Amino acid sequence: MTEKTMKERLKDESFWLRLPFMLLFFIAWRLTELVLIFVILIQVIFRLFKSEPQQQLLQLGSQLTRFSYQLFRYLTFNTEAKPFPFTDWPSSEAADANPYEPINDDATKSEQTVNKS
Repeated sequence: MTEKTMKERLKDESFWLRLPFMLLFFIAWRLTELVLIFVILIQVIFRLFKSEPQQQLLQLGSQLTRFSYQLFRYLTFNTEAKPFPFTDWPSSEAADANPYEPINDDATKSEQTVNKS
């Protein structure tokens, strides 16, 4: 396989077509960043007053982080697949379990008793 010369690379239409998309997706990334900051602040307020995060914002945060990941991959040339709106909006994934919530001690003690027997 021969390597393209500089002249051939400069004439490569796909590269020049990619540049405006990269600019638009960079702007989309910056806007996504602002929305994520807003979601974070609202979640902090919900957590403070309701003692649990707001479920719809959990899903939105998950979708926005997955969208950001798709943007980063495209902007860093790791993929040629253009993110939303050229593909479906990313789905959300389940939130991790709360590590600050105490474990039910009764269930743990009964398991330990069974294991000792």
